Amino acid sequence: MADAVTTTTKILVKLQGQGSRTIDIARETFTIGRKTDNDLSIDDHTVSGRHARIVRVQSVYFLEDRKSTNGTFLNGKPIERAQLRDADIVTIGQHRIIFQDSAPALAIASPASTDLEQTMAISGRNVRAGQSTTTAKVLVTAGKTERLEYHLTKPSTLIGSQEGAAIQLTGWFAPKSAALISNRSGVYSISPSQGTKKLLINGKDISGQQQLKDGDLIEVAGVSMTFYLVPQRAKY
Repeated sequence: MADAVTTTTKILVKLQGQGSRTIDIARETFTIGRKTDNDLSIDDHTVSGRHARIVRVQSVYFLEDRKSTNGTFLNGKPIERAQLRDADIVTIGQHRIIFQDSAPALAIASPASTDLEQTMAISGRNVRAGQSTTTAKVLVTAGKTERLEYHLTKPSTLIGSQEGAAIQLTGWFAPKSAALISNRSGVYSISPSQGTKKLLINGKDISGQQQLKDGDLIEVAGVSMTFYLVPQRAKY
């Protein structure tokens, strides 16, 4: 079982001023730091020699800061040790690492609560008819925004710099309205605003409304973000 999980676990590394690359982390300990003997070596003086590490405990991954000088951040918050979940963003200096685990994560919990979570995950047929069991979020991977992560909880989400925009662009020349994400019964779509710069989905120019799929890369007004579907547990 453990081997099946590790084959699906990777990190997307986006180093400042460089391109991005995906690394398989199918091992119990994956080290990050400035020294060249780390599994991920980052040649940057703001990164400590032994900065952080990702540790696998059975099928659960944890991020640990190794008493680094400038700290390790998970989804914008400093951590010493925290569990990693799919699409989490790790920030070290000016560099971003996105944790990608396509296998179901098992939370550390008591046996009773673990059994309940597994039952709820397996028994999808018990979900009430008409109840939405999926929400979504976007994770910013490049560009200037107010935050790194946005949960899409409303029927419509405006991307722009104007006051009230749900995804707030902060660049000097950011348009007031760049694009709009719509949610209809758990189906998400995006469309560009009139007069805005190009809207790209997975590198393709979009002129009208486009349905979003899990993992789609959105690029608009100098900002890149990844769209993720987030399954929710049923409520009874």
